Amino acid sequence: MKKGILSIAAIALFGGALLFSGCSKEDTTKPVITLNGAASVDVVLGATYTDLGATANDDTDGDITASITSDASTTNPNVNLKGTYTINYSVSDAALNEGTATRTINVKNALENLAGNYTATDDYNNDGTVDANWTETISTSSTINNQLVFSRFAYYTGCALKVNVSGSTISFTTGDQTFNCGSPAQNRTFSNITGTVIGTTITISYHEVDADGFTTTGTDVFVKI
Repeated sequence: MKKGILSIAAIALFGGALLFSGCSKEDTTKPVITLNGAASVDVVLGATYTDLGATANDDTDGDITASITSDASTTNPNVNLKGTYTINYSVSDAALNEGTATRTINVKNALENLAGNYTATDDYNNDGTVDANWTETISTSSTINNQLVFSRFAYYTGCALKVNVSGSTISFTTGDQTFNCGSPAQNRTFSNITGTVIGTTITISYHEVDADGFTTTGTDVFVKI
């Protein structure tokens, strides 16, 4: 009789162990990635960007930072081209639960505050008389930092003049700039570009020679709207 009782007890104990092991909790919790630094970063066009990376922790596996992967590379972000870039981070724990995080990188020209619409006037002969006025849209270069691009210059449509800005001083990007612009359209060459940026007021003096040999020296003033 004692032998039978012992056998029943052993079976009950063994069954309880199986029941206990079969009820172990499944790991379904994703690991958490924490970015080092800000989630959104502004980078000046042409500057160097070094990603600060991230850390990862899992409720079961602990610190799994070493397992993080990301798509940061020499071209993500492309610091030589204006734009918004996203760096994606991911990590998986032993149970294959995946955690993710992202960082946004905004590559900007340092002159973005000067981009926009302006009221523009042209003194064609530098005689103190406003000879033309219009609304001008000025943008920043997508590839060269501290460079402004005009959609219209000296009142001529199609004269996409480009100038460099250093502090409050404006200079030519390089050499003379010739455009087939105006009405009637003809080649017009601009040289001796000088100017200033005071707040959001841009003043540019220029020398122009057109295809007919006509020469003039004028000044354009742009005031941001």
